[in-house]
Amino acid sequence: MKFFLLTVGLALIGTIQAIEHIYPQKDVVVEKLSGGWYLRQLVSTMDFPRNLLLIDIKEVDITPQGDLELVIARRTENCVEKKILVKKTEKPAVFEIDVPSEHDLHTLTMVKTDYDNFTLVCLNMDSLEKKACAYFVRRIDEQKGMEEFKKILLTFPMPYTVTDFLPEGKAEEANPLQDHLSPWQNLWQLFEITTILKMKDII
Repeated sequence: MKFFLLTVGLALIGTIQAIEHIYPQKDVVVEKLSGGWYLRQLVSTMDFPRNLLLIDIKEVDITPQGDLELVIARRTENCVEKKILVKKTEKPAVFEIDVPSEHDLHTLTMVKTDYDNFTLVCLNMDSLEKKACAYFVRRIDEQKGMEEFKKILLTFPMPYTVTDFLPEGKAEEANPLQDHLSPWQNLWQLFEITTILKMKDII
């Protein structure tokens, strides 16, 4: 049994080293982001304050300085509208959000967008413990960008939470679907199950 756990652990370490990375979009034309965006899917690590991205974006305006001013409606606050400022950085696809209520500065990365149908963004993309990624669409029944978002799921450390916002306006929270999991994520699940069974003296 100890040999099995050691084997699984070593395989897990080796597989984690091969995790594919998320890369920001090379060129972002912020003017093309203007307009409204609906939240379609959200994935986050267990320690991430999910309410930061539980939003629909009613409007994206560009300030004279080139920053983004978002009019948002938080899904956790009965869709009360607020404005937040997303400041540009030296990197065209990376922005900063200062959240006073969280007493923290978050990095927003534009992973991929086609401007007309979908936009994929991540908060704290380089963090392993506290990060989240969101799939925004122009129309709530839009499917374009879904496959690209699934690739983002493959990079998340286990465990994580995925919420799917259905066209009817309902939210459906589920465990990561098996067909979304990368080999290292499946291996991690096996390692966790084996450890639990060992603690219960089942194996």
